[in-house]
Amino acid sequence: MNEIILNIISVVVTAVILPLISYAGARLIAWLNAKIKDENAKQQLTVATDIVMNAVRSVFQTYVETLKKNGTFDKESQKVALIKAKDDALAQMSDEIKDYITKNYGDLETWITTQIESTINILKNK
Repeated sequence: MNEIILNIISVVVTAVILPLISYAGARLIAWLNAKIKDENAKQQLTVATDIVMNAVRSVFQTYVETLKKNGTFDKESQKVALIKAKDDALAQMSDEIKDYITKNYGDLETWITTQIESTINILKNK
């Protein structure tokens, strides 16, 4: 009897749930693409996000890691690391990307700071 119930559940999951998940995923992608209609805009945002993530990784590898090993990474060092990551990201961004972010998200430095903090959170929780 249990085997029959397990087979029924398996068929239901395969026939109903998995297609629903695929459908929901497709709808999510379509919704996101509708929010960012312009291919160039998508590309600029992707590049900007990659630049910020790489800046955070670079500062972590060249600055933060050393201070943490020495036990000297404190609040002041965190501020310096943020400035280094922000400066690194700004230096790598083209004027076109900077203009896009400013036009669509407001203050460029605020956007970069938010992205840096978000990236740090993601990297810490991996």
